[in-house]
Amino acid sequence: MIILFFPAFIYFLITLIGGLIPVNQHSKNKGDIQIFLVQKGSHTDIVVPITNKIIDWKKVIPPAHFPKAMRAAKYYSFGWGDREFYRTTPYWEDLTFKTAFKALFLNTPSAMHIRQLDKIDSEKIIELNIKAEEYKRLSEYFLMHLKFKKKNQISPLDFHYSENDVFYASFSSFHAFRTCNSWSNNALKYSGLNSCLWTAFAFPIFWQYS
Repeated sequence: MIILFFPAFIYFLITLIGGLIPVNQHSKNKGDIQIFLVQKGSHTDIVVPITNKIIDWKKVIPPAHFPKAMRAAKYYSFGWGDREFYRTTPYWEDLTFKTAFKALFLNTPSAMHIRQLDKIDSEKIIELNIKAEEYKRLSEYFLMHLKFKKKNQISPLDFHYSENDVFYASFSSFHAFRTCNSWSNNALKYSGLNSCLWTAFAFPIFWQYS
């Protein structure tokens, strides 16, 4: 019986160790661009202003791609994950063993999940004030994970959770060592912001800002 739980124990231990090793701790959170780390269930998303002096996200992700354009929208929330998991599991009670197994143990196609928001509403929220160069790097990271058919043109996938979200095909595969939370952590790391060495879960990311 112990042998059965040993791989899970090792996985959790690696996550714990990776989560305790800080990266980019020189980041002072003293810029003039406001972004947010938000936790939705077990996912960490990164929320950014729709438009600022660095990038106008409406030119990349048009409001027309959402089932219903939100006139009062101020932010886009960016998340990444397993495409089939996103498609078939809008709620945890929808999760099947087959979907979970494929997501964790196979290299499966991924997707970007973007939500339009008029306010920040999540279980856990951390406000960050970052510098222009850090935001440029963060935007670059997002763009690197969107599959463009032509320059600056992308097509949404054929499913939604609500009238305020859209999914796009993404590069790289999802597996146990590249999860939605490791993607968010890597986004922070790439941008020069406080992050951890590696994590599969949300809580080590939030440790860096506690």
